[in-house]
Amino acid sequence: MRNLLLIVFTLWPGVVAAAGPNDFVAAYAEQAKQADPAFAGFSAERGRAFYFRQHKIDDGSELSCASCHHGDPRKKTIAHKDQIPCRACHITFHDPAVGRAAIMGDVRPFAPSANADRFTNEWKVEAWFAWNCELLLKRECTAVEKGDLITWLMSVE
Repeated sequence: MRNLLLIVFTLWPGVVAAAGPNDFVAAYAEQAKQADPAFAGFSAERGRAFYFRQHKIDDGSELSCASCHHGDPRKKTIAHKDQIPCRACHITFHDPAVGRAAIMGDVRPFAPSANADRFTNEWKVEAWFAWNCELLLKRECTAVEKGDLITWLMSVE
């Protein structure tokens, strides 16, 4: 089984390849240009606004990116030790096969300046954008939203 996984990850381009925030910004810029030829570039200001914008979630409460990642994206969120709503860290999954399961854990800093591993793995970046955008927006994030957010996070020193 281990060898099969090694082969799959070796043949699946980009999954285990190291990247960096600038690589993601460049890739999202290409996607944004394809979606809108008038695309003029990313904005750290729009990225910051996106990070703090509140969105109503399924239980009626409102959360933002900052709800789980802290108002200061250089800080680590520590479960039960920070002023973060429990529903932000205790994400409940419902799967008929296993019932209800909640996960809880620490959320490492979101800003690359405080977390060198942030935005270095394509699979993780896309998986977490997919999960969080669906949770907050009830849709996929656009390339512009992703690029704006990463652009802002890269500016946070």
